[in-house]
Amino acid sequence: MKVSYLTLIKRYIPILLIGIAISFASCEKTAPPPPEEEELPGEEDEPGDQSAKNQKVNEWVTEQMRVYYYWNDEMPTDNNLDFGLTPPKFFETILNEDDRFSWIQKADELNEGMQGVSTSTGMNIMLFAYENDTKVFAVVKYIIPGSPADQVDLERGDIFTRVDGTEMTVGNYGDVLEPYSSGESFNITLATLEGNVLTTTDKIVTLTSAKVDEPSVHYHSIITSTNGKKVGYIFYNRFLNNKVDEVFDVFAEFKSAGISDLILDLRYNLGGGIAVSGALSALIMDDYNKENVFVKYNYNDRLNQEFDRAGQSRDERFYDLYPALSKNLPDNPSEDELIAAAEAIETKIKAANLNLPRVFVLATDNSASASELVIHNLAPYVNVIHIGGTTVGKNEGSITIEDERKPRQIDWAIQPIIVKLADKDGDGDYVNGLIPDEEIDEYEYLPLSPIGSKEDPLILTALRIIDPTEATASLAKQMSILRNQTRQADFGLVEAFKKRSIKPVPVLLDRYQVNPAIIDQLKVHR
Repeated sequence: MKVSYLTLIKRYIPILLIGIAISFASCEKTAPPPPEEEELPGEEDEPGDQSAKNQKVNEWVTEQMRVYYYWNDEMPTDNNLDFGLTPPKFFETILNEDDRFSWIQKADELNEGMQGVSTSTGMNIMLFAYENDTKVFAVVKYIIPGSPADQVDLERGDIFTRVDGTEMTVGNYGDVLEPYSSGESFNITLATLEGNVLTTTDKIVTLTSAKVDEPSVHYHSIITSTNGKKVGYIFYNRFLNNKVDEVFDVFAEFKSAGISDLILDLRYNLGGGIAVSGALSALIMDDYNKENVFVKYNYNDRLNQEFDRAGQSRDERFYDLYPALSKNLPDNPSEDELIAAAEAIETKIKAANLNLPRVFVLATDNSASASELVIHNLAPYVNVIHIGGTTVGKNEGSITIEDERKPRQIDWAIQPIIVKLADKDGDGDYVNGLIPDEEIDEYEYLPLSPIGSKEDPLILTALRIIDPTEATASLAKQMSILRNQTRQADFGLVEAFKKRSIKPVPVLLDRYQVNPAIIDQLKVHR
């Protein structure tokens, strides 16, 4: 095994694939955007001591960005920067106009997010406008298993029109949903949708807020088609390197059951670790070979030159990804320890590999980053049938950079884009998103069907290809009726809310592949 394929990356700034959703039109009609948001408290320019603290943080941020940032040679010169701004405002001033995904965040919050932990009710929603784009209702997209929302028996497809007693409109929904956006407790008033008639009920559900540790696998099942084909289904919502065992367990179950096909549901998966995306791909493919290249990297000129000078490849095989998935490696592992970690993961891959010549991937405009990497980089090896919508178009990777001094002197961390991604053939041109083979818009089918249900339009589309007898005339008619009802009711997806509400999802990768000699050459302030 080559120990240092990503040798430029310090142990404390592992490469990540981060997903952030960018809105694309997915309905015939959309509601008007909400009024412009006011500046957040605490982001005003501050005099005196605070300005000096800001300068210290911003100088540190600039130093890191000039080394690692993909567009580092296009950053403004120091004399054109205002180092007294608050870190979030300052960070915006140094980002390239082509950068949609880099961000800055308090370090502790970002590190929790890396492990799939966040403070919330565990409910994820979408909004629709109705009554001539004057009022708004919310539809539950999914509930995180084990979360407060799960404990009160909310389900995908549930609808509500009021929050804390206030009815949502296109003019106030941003303020009304502030507790939801901020991860606080609130209550909702449920509604029903019968045909195209929306009715608010008197049922109120109270949602508490808590630290939610999201699993990567929300749901899985084995679906038996009309003709008896066994189809594995997995709703995979986070590419969490630290929870790869969830994936191994599900695939081992699928293999034991002898499934003939797989439906991989990534419709809301905004990304995560490259390592687990490689492992997931390896578990699917036929003729799997650990030596095959999964991903190629292109950094900024300075980092590329350092790779070349050290004789280090910028290609990464499946096998090279596996140490990042180990939970038992020390901080500074030896080559033997890295090899042992990779071999342990390789053993699990072989034991659960499904050896499939094709896979059905459900992906939408809420699918990004590692989700797209699986679709795009698995395609040279396997027939990938993409069902749903055009994806976000994030062909870039980022790293977490934080202050490792003890005690920490900088309490912010940055998540800059540092690399462009490509498949084994060097193709990575999907900045405008991946176009589906079968285009299906679930927003046109209300109420939403349960996750894993045959009635779900994306799943049904896959099953009709797997087993053409699956789509009975009555079911097809039912789907058509649902679609027509939604259109006739003139419901419009509120795109502005989708843009603002979907947040990045960071996950660790390759924290153990280190080459101190190259790092010393870069002279990065720690």
